[in-house]
Amino acid sequence: MSFRLVLLILTSLLLGGCPTGNQMSRVNVGMTRQQAVDIMGRPDGDMVAGNAEALTYSNRLMSGWGWDRADYHVLLTDGRVTGYGPGVVRQNAGPNVLMIVPLRPIR
Repeated sequence: MSFRLVLLILTSLLLGGCPTGNQMSRVNVGMTRQQAVDIMGRPDGDMVAGNAEALTYSNRLMSGWGWDRADYHVLLTDGRVTGYGPGVVRQNAGPNVLMIVPLRPIR
């Protein structure tokens, strides 16, 4: 096998199941939970606080570089997307409010 073919196969395997910024850019505020899951795939975890929920996609690629990893989150209130992106989810301003604290500024 040629080096390029091996590299292509390994890259495909590593990136195949990982949500990237490209997939996250297809998520929109107002979508249903199912629509977000259809785009992002099954979450690695979730957090529920009253009528708020955070779907977590752990340690995923943010860019094409293998060392550029972060947790992605999709925030929902009453089953609808209210926020999304990389960072850390925190409960804030009461028992029914979840927010994403970005790891770095979102452009």
